[in-house]
Amino acid sequence: MVSIILIILSILLLKIKLNKNPSSNFSFTSIETVNLSELVKTRAADAPQPNIIILLADDLGWSDVGYRGSDINTPNIDRLAKEGMRLERFYATPFCTPTRAALMTARDPIKLGAAHAVFMAWDNAGISPVEKFMPEDFKSAGYQTAMIGKWHLGHTIEQHTPNARGFDHFYGHFNTDVLYFDHTFAGGHDFQVNGETVDHSGEYATDVHGNQASHYIKNLRNPEKPFFLYVPFLAPHSPMEAKEEDKAKYTSRLDTPRHPAKTYAAMVDSLDQAIGSILSSLDSEGIADNTIVLFFSDNGGYYNFGGVNKPLRGGKLESYEGGVRVNAVMRWPDVLPPNTINENVVSVMDVYPSLMAATGISPSYTKKIDGIDRWSAIIGKGEKERGEPLIFTSNIPIYNQFKYGVLDEQWKLIQHVNHKRRSSEVETELYNVWSDPNETTDLSLERPDLVKRLTKVLDKRLAQHPIGGQYVKIQPHPGWRAPNDYADVVIPADQVKQDMWEGFSPIATAVLQQTHGEKGRIKYD
Repeated sequence: MVSIILIILSILLLKIKLNKNPSSNFSFTSIETVNLSELVKTRAADAPQPNIIILLADDLGWSDVGYRGSDINTPNIDRLAKEGMRLERFYATPFCTPTRAALMTARDPIKLGAAHAVFMAWDNAGISPVEKFMPEDFKSAGYQTAMIGKWHLGHTIEQHTPNARGFDHFYGHFNTDVLYFDHTFAGGHDFQVNGETVDHSGEYATDVHGNQASHYIKNLRNPEKPFFLYVPFLAPHSPMEAKEEDKAKYTSRLDTPRHPAKTYAAMVDSLDQAIGSILSSLDSEGIADNTIVLFFSDNGGYYNFGGVNKPLRGGKLESYEGGVRVNAVMRWPDVLPPNTINENVVSVMDVYPSLMAATGISPSYTKKIDGIDRWSAIIGKGEKERGEPLIFTSNIPIYNQFKYGVLDEQWKLIQHVNHKRRSSEVETELYNVWSDPNETTDLSLERPDLVKRLTKVLDKRLAQHPIGGQYVKIQPHPGWRAPNDYADVVIPADQVKQDMWEGFSPIATAVLQQTHGEKGRIKYD
């Protein structure tokens, strides 16, 4: 009798709930009702370290993948979802540079002076060289490191470039908004390999990214050593350019000035093809099972450029779910169960420490990180709740209008702050994103206690922004001209002073801090 009861309990423990998307043919196992640790495979103690591939889409909409029912053809992204684990509460930042900074450093972009930054071609800004970047730790652990695609984390001095931040091999672009066919920004050529310009004129950039990543896997890596490969695609970010053969697949879609749906779909299609090329290379090399592939978008889709985030509210440049909650999939056949959904909160800041844990590498952070090791939550063997709130902020495209968000598990505070000449206007909203993920019901008047608590979290975090922190400059300063080739104008490291200059203040730092508390903080930490 006892044995029968135990069998019944075991069956209940492993009961599987299937999540069906009514407009899709995909079924996934939710870990809400499954003891995930029972499904995760145990690796042998002497198993080789896994390879790591991070595939980063740019401005991909929440609804713009096949496994969510989109008409856009994404069989390879869908394959990752079917063979891996969907991280359904994966959070990035509202736009590009802060997400990349958080990914590489595991630090809150506001502490880096990059929370409001988009490093444009006319900026000399970058992430401080004293920050440890993720590939540096992998390199120290014996990994080969490579990056192919869009950098967007600083380019004017050598210390800011990929080859100085832990990447042995860099094939790609320094800037954003690089044209897809002639590979220029503002008339300056921006395609290089390890500091030397390369000419792919007429070739579609996304194809080049996929081909070069495949070439690295098949021909450039040492098969005796593990590798870390970071592939941040341009697509489907603007400029809106696509191959005609891909656009021809989407005759039911129309391009309008405010929503280029056809071109956008073709760009996502091409992105998926490039991902397929990379996955096929893993298959042909026989290393797919022991390779962690993490795919996600740097922020939500941008409606004006064709992205769709419905049913989530908002999009790129906003702190609503549609701007920061992004498609994310992790596949590791040797360990992770296929066809599963994980609904624990994971931040882009958590990727670095989580991959360190997954690979058994001891990180050597130079600063206190804000990312949390979420590997145990991913494999179902640890605390589900993240514990620390996430902060989102954006002031693009209108200066002095800020869109803030604070996420603490189920509760999400939204604040819109409009700084006027003589006053500031603040609009506050509160949502329960567990029961209301589309943020339709404002609960701020019903729960003033939560509004007060989360506002304090936001105020404390904003006080940490250094006075010299970067803000996006969507137009260049008067007189700026692009170089003929961005690879040729990087200032060599030996011509740049190695120590940071702290700046100066007309009043002693100590006096400012004593008088204004945290708001007296005037320099990078």
